[in-house]
Amino acid sequence: MTLRGTLLIILGVAGLLWGGLRGAQAQDRGAPRFGPATPGDTTDVEASNAGRIWSLASPPFERFSERYGMGADSAWAAHLRRSMLRLPGCAGTLVSANGLALTSARCVRRHLGENGDGAIVAAEAADEPSSPGLYADRLVRTRDATAEVRAAREDTTAAAAVQAVERRRQSAAGDDRHVEVAADGDGTYAAYTYRRHDDVRVAFLPEREVSAFGGLDAAMTYPRAVFDGALLRVYTSRGEPLAPDHFIEPSRQGARPGDAVFAAGPSRATRRAESAAQLATRRDLVLPERRDRLETWTRALRAHLDTAEGTPSQRASLRDADRRLKRTRARLEALQNGYVQTRLEQRDAQLRRALDQDPALRRRFGGLLDSLAAIQEDKRALGAAYRAFGGDEPDAYESSIYRRMRRAGGRASPNEAPRSASPRPADSLQEEPPPPVETALLAARLSALERHLSPDTTAVRQLLGGQTPSERAADLVSQSAGASMGAGDGEATLDEAPVADVAAVVGPRARSFHDEWRRLTRAERRLTDRLAEARTAVRRAPVVPGGNAPRLTDGRVLGYPYNGTTAPPFTTMFGLYEQHQAFGEAAPWVLPERWRSPSGTMDRSVPLNVVASVDGAVGNSGAPLLTKSLTLAGVAVGPNIQAVADTYLFLPRRMRTVALDVRGLREALTAVYGADGLVDELFGDPSATDRRP
Repeated sequence: MTLRGTLLIILGVAGLLWGGLRGAQAQDRGAPRFGPATPGDTTDVEASNAGRIWSLASPPFERFSERYGMGADSAWAAHLRRSMLRLPGCAGTLVSANGLALTSARCVRRHLGENGDGAIVAAEAADEPSSPGLYADRLVRTRDATAEVRAAREDTTAAAAVQAVERRRQSAAGDDRHVEVAADGDGTYAAYTYRRHDDVRVAFLPEREVSAFGGLDAAMTYPRAVFDGALLRVYTSRGEPLAPDHFIEPSRQGARPGDAVFAAGPSRATRRAESAAQLATRRDLVLPERRDRLETWTRALRAHLDTAEGTPSQRASLRDADRRLKRTRARLEALQNGYVQTRLEQRDAQLRRALDQDPALRRRFGGLLDSLAAIQEDKRALGAAYRAFGGDEPDAYESSIYRRMRRAGGRASPNEAPRSASPRPADSLQEEPPPPVETALLAARLSALERHLSPDTTAVRQLLGGQTPSERAADLVSQSAGASMGAGDGEATLDEAPVADVAAVVGPRARSFHDEWRRLTRAERRLTDRLAEARTAVRRAPVVPGGNAPRLTDGRVLGYPYNGTTAPPFTTMFGLYEQHQAFGEAAPWVLPERWRSPSGTMDRSVPLNVVASVDGAVGNSGAPLLTKSLTLAGVAVGPNIQAVADTYLFLPRRMRTVALDVRGLREALTAVYGADGLVDELFGDPSATDRRP
């Protein structure tokens, strides 16, 4: 071969490689986050998109045996049930015979207020601070309640029958027990009896800088390096550490890539039972309105915090709002994704075919999807009003002045008593927004109202008084602030112009819209409950998520497709230090001082975080990540960004639960915090081997 020929071959190969790389890069930039751009095969992963949520009263042992080659039985499930804890909005796990429990740091810090940013390392029990508002519910008994519920249902609805059985069992349980009855799938019900422990103290909590390392940018992402774990100690009413007869021992070896793992805890409510038409309404109407409101809130509050008037509690509010906004955007992106839309539509098509093939099921559930679709058409017809007046659910990110005007406006005369104020959302931990934020929220709402009312020039003139929405909002906020002293919630301002003028426009129209929206929503909820029954009757597999009953989910330690490559199943301690340096030691990527100069020798190759394909409707917020032999491999700290959309469907190829690896926990407790006592209590004799319960 001549030199010229050789050069041509080399150039040709180089061209192919360069073209291939350029093509791959172009494809990566446009690759959707949730699935392929074309529908592809949507049925090879799971029988449906319902997920992997199982009753912990009667787990699918046969499934576990077939998939993972394990011999779990009723004793296995009983040990897990008795080792679990239910914390406020989170899960936890008993991990020692002295009442020590493991959860995520976020589940603890929310109860410590402004004093929760620093670390807590209790050398002994006397050093463990209490945490007001933090309690632990321990499951002490599980019984089948199917026959009781079926007998009670003969004369009432399923929900009323469950409540009746709960009341009956509660009266027999005693004052120190709490009974809950829940549907456990396949037409069965179980009664769960809990004992509440109000004395829960903090044994270990890392600094916020490392438990929320990377801040919002890193939240709900992976690969990730974050040390988000906390140790609590549960005490009895006598002030003594709880001595449980069941607890989960931490694994010393951890989990390996491909290992089967399990997570357990209360499942959160999802929208997986809803039809494709229902979720399309959320995509086109509900989520965009929520996103826009959160964007207004965060933008205005961030600008306010740049002034000298910002407070620590407002910074906490901004963190919460930023997380909600990121979650809302990810969910909207999922519902806009063509692959996800196809899966949702095929799920409904499969249900239709199953009902058509079974006359009995067709008589019970035929027409449900069509009825729900008709309701969505009615809701879409109200779309302009929805965008103008907002949803009917209480929302902490709405203008407080607008909420009051919506409640009290439209009275027969200025002297008529206002309607009673509805309470702020129960889950809102926020104070009233500062004036700049209130002004921005109210201006955005007035702009939406102006667009909706624009054909009615009289109404628009009364709404704005010849001003722009921003000018009108500033005047209303100023007047409300000046007139509300001593009035309580600013209600007195509604009797004075221009607030009364705006309330007169908003109130009656908002009430008329919300009355119709509530009517449609009530009918939709009833049909959705029946649709959930239909999906369960056809598939007879996972439990529909929701409620506080203990649930179980299974999966494997697995990476997933990520930006044209594969996200690894583990990250290591190295990641914390690499990002600390790469971002120039600047917040939120700066490590606490004790991490920069650990007291002991640290092995930075130790796994810090691990991801698993367990169902995030169970496997998040402090839930344990467990091996087949029920040793502790980690504690769940949150989802990857894809799994934020698991409220609609479960995609096991891409959705992952991110957990703190128990090996990273041990390394940090030893090398960074010098918590030898806690390490000994957790891991015992280092020469011992893991034991099955």
